[in-house]
Amino acid sequence: MKEAIYTIPVNEAFQANDECPFCYLERQVEQKTIKYALGPEASYMDPAVRAATDKAGFCGDHFKKMYDYGNALGSALIMQTYFVGLFEEMTAQMESFPIPGKRSLFGKKTSNEESDLVRWARQKQSGCFICDKVQYNMERYFDTFFMLCKDAEFRGRVEGTKGFCMRHFLRLMELGEQKVPNGQQEWFYTTVFRLMRENMARVKGDLDWFIAKFDYRNTSADWKNSRDAVSRTMQKLQGIYPADPPFRSEPR
Repeated sequence: MKEAIYTIPVNEAFQANDECPFCYLERQVEQKTIKYALGPEASYMDPAVRAATDKAGFCGDHFKKMYDYGNALGSALIMQTYFVGLFEEMTAQMESFPIPGKRSLFGKKTSNEESDLVRWARQKQSGCFICDKVQYNMERYFDTFFMLCKDAEFRGRVEGTKGFCMRHFLRLMELGEQKVPNGQQEWFYTTVFRLMRENMARVKGDLDWFIAKFDYRNTSADWKNSRDAVSRTMQKLQGIYPADPPFRSEPR
């Protein structure tokens, strides 16, 4: 299949020898989004970008990664306008909250009814500008993956990977029934199941040997492929890179 701009990242990921090609893609798009928000192009000064970050906010995980990135002023400016809107909305929600004992007869809510304030606070805690961008791009990458499954050369690349983490395996299974191209269903499930069995067993074997190395009887034995078994096992289970250093802005 002829290479296109949108297929390049997916093809590269499936040749990267990572424990999960989709983790590889997710890390790339997350770092690009952090750099877009706080990087040298100063996107945070663009009113449209600021409006988007004010509306979505950021989750705790991405606040920490923004802090690690190193542009403290950029983060402060983003939070400043977000904080103004948050404070105004919070004040309005508290003013309209029906405090027990002050409700009118007609304003009384049932014990099972959730207040507008609780719904608002939950929505504020669940939104994240970076999470939204990552999710949007990852869905496009999954679409590209299923499209590329029609190509024999790409199928060969998939067969040569180390499988997938459990989080992205779940997403593949959720999308598989609707998106696997006609005629590729048997290949898809047979291949993905084989990759998962073989590579989960491989990683478990590395983890087992890592633990066994702490037995005094194995002190002089070779570590084999187990030195990074803990971080690779965590990736297989949750799709994270615990051994990665913080993603930081490049020094000028």
